[in-house]
Amino acid sequence: MAKKWRYLGVRLGVFVAAMVFVGQSARGQNCANPPVPTITSPQVPTDVCVPQGFSGNPIQFFDDYSWRTFIAMVWPVAAGQRGQPDTTKTVASPGPLLSSRMDGRVFETFKSVWETFHNDGSTPAAWNVYDAAKFNACSATASFGDIILSSFSKFSDLGQAGVGSLVGPLVAQNTTYVRYAAGFNETEFTQILGDQLYLRRNLPTPPNSLTFKNGSVDVKAAWILMDGIPHPERYYTRKALVLDPKTGNCSQTTVGLVGLHIVQKTSTRPQWIWTTFEQVDNVPPAVGGGPGTFNFNDGKGGAMPFANPYPIDPLLLPTPAPFNVQRVTPIHASTANTNTAYRNMLERSVWQFYQLVMTQWPLDVSQPGKPGVPANTFPGTGATSAFANVTMETFDQSKIQTGCMNCHNSTRLPTDFVWTLNDHASPTNVPDFLMRDTAFRELQTLMLSTSPQAQTGAK
Repeated sequence: MAKKWRYLGVRLGVFVAAMVFVGQSARGQNCANPPVPTITSPQVPTDVCVPQGFSGNPIQFFDDYSWRTFIAMVWPVAAGQRGQPDTTKTVASPGPLLSSRMDGRVFETFKSVWETFHNDGSTPAAWNVYDAAKFNACSATASFGDIILSSFSKFSDLGQAGVGSLVGPLVAQNTTYVRYAAGFNETEFTQILGDQLYLRRNLPTPPNSLTFKNGSVDVKAAWILMDGIPHPERYYTRKALVLDPKTGNCSQTTVGLVGLHIVQKTSTRPQWIWTTFEQVDNVPPAVGGGPGTFNFNDGKGGAMPFANPYPIDPLLLPTPAPFNVQRVTPIHASTANTNTAYRNMLERSVWQFYQLVMTQWPLDVSQPGKPGVPANTFPGTGATSAFANVTMETFDQSKIQTGCMNCHNSTRLPTDFVWTLNDHASPTNVPDFLMRDTAFRELQTLMLSTSPQAQTGAK
């Protein structure tokens, strides 16, 4: 291991020494032109660094920013410290041993949706504390680094995100539903907690607006159950407590990471920088010597459906047959080159099997009043490269109007682009069908009956 990192360090040092640093970013920092790939920092960049006066498409600088952010998100977490990297380790090191007997990563310890938004409107626990078992659908006591893949009910981690609502689920080739989990970093969660934004009455009504602090980070991960998945060594895997929608029971199950959204608010891009990664074996074509088997395509050339053939309500059980998924528009050629550079540097780590699909950003520097519509973004109007993650926006790949920023622009003023806050602040906007299964309804009734608000008759 030491020999490997000495080798990478020497190779990186030679590369850095060969570069000429020119220009200033909007934040007054020196920027490399072209950017220099690095996998040695556990910290999320505070902003993108584009050389002053750069006149071309700055995609290579934004994509380098995205990879550095990804490295920081998947860095081993410091034991017992949510969201904090262990600076004594490398990105390829094992993380601290969790109660699930698996190593933990920074993004997995962000404050989850079920912890932030209690169904009785009560105050979430402090940042480094895990919220009580009664607030998750598994009624499970969470320990450091644990993931519970069912925030509120058997439906809530299965539906793909639509415009402010959940739509049909995605079925992997092993005939299991894909699961989703979202979370907030300490900067964003602390603001939600301090301003009581978990209560809907505290959200502004347009034309008033909410502004999160710079450095706020949202993540959303897509996980598949690893039963029968070929070449599991090509995935970051861990144990998660997963609710079986058929039985209503929860069990520790091995899951693999297949998609990761990372969104950060910065001083030069107050509409946030939108980053999305995937595991390289999700859809054809095979990438970098891949095995030719795919998570969401049978490899036989069958077409992708025009729309999701399966509903979220009623959820079909047992899980129906998988359908083929394709990448409708290709990953940008510049992004592919950046992927190659970073994946080569990660060649002795599981993270070599992940790739950046897209970085989307507002074109104008430090212009918070400009909406995140396609005309103001890249990729933007007339986009010819990928702007969607196939694991999370499977059927939103054909129109840039269904891309990240334009979709989230619908909640720009009341919740600063954050749909999760808009949907889940109490009382929730989550549709009734997500609360329909009997076990959860009984749990919710118990929580409401024992809450301070219920006991005092407060509304």
